[in-house]
Parts: sequence; structure tokens; C-alpha cells
Amino acid sequence: MGRNKIVMKKIEDSTSRKQFYSNRKDSIVKKSNELAVVCGTDVGLLMFSPSGQLTTYSSKESIEDIMIEAMNKSVNPRPIPNLNEQLLMQSLKQSKSEGQMVGKIAMYDTLLWDSVYVY
Repeated sequence: MGRNKIVMKKIEDSTSRKQFYSNRKDSIVKKSNELAVVCGTDVGLLMFSPSGQLTTYSSKESIEDIMIEAMNKSVNPRPIPNLNEQLLMQSLKQSKSEGQMVGKIAMYDTLLWDSVYVY
């Protein structure tokens, strides 16, 4: 007995769709990590759940690094960049620097609270 072919279509029941997404999300992130490690590639993954929750994976330091690199290595380089591409690039660079600042603030906050409370 062989396997039956599954017809790929949208799951109409919202509860079933959310449950299916939840079950498959971790396996997709795991496969992305395996691809990055085994093949030595840069992998960036953005997923939005049916409820709008964001899941990201990046084989580099941040997802912004991969997106900036992808935009810099465009297949069809044009002499004049599109205005939307310029705005996206600025937004990515700002997001990356803001993420680094938030990380530093969290680190200093942790150090501050560790120095206040003596164990």
C-alpha cells in the first residue's frame, strides 16, 4: 500500500489552521538551521502565523544582515536604485542599529540589577 497524495489547499477551519501552523513551525526552523550548518549558507526566515505573530530565524547575527546582503547582490543590478529599495535599505539599517542598541541596553540593565542585588 502506498501513501495517498495530499491535496494542497488552505485549511478553512481557523482553529485547525493555527494548530497545523504551530505543529509545523518548529520543524521548518529546524530544517533552516540544518541547511545553514550543513551547506554553509546564509539563511533568513520570516514567518507570520495565522494570528499575525512573527517568527524569525537567521543563520547570521540578525535577519537584517541577510536582507541587506540579498539586496546588495541583486540579480538585476540597475544603475538607478528604485525609491522603494532605498527606503527598505534605510529601514533595515535603522532596524539593525536599533536592535543592537536594545541588546546593549538589556545587557547594561542586567549588569545594573546584578550590582544592586547582592546574592
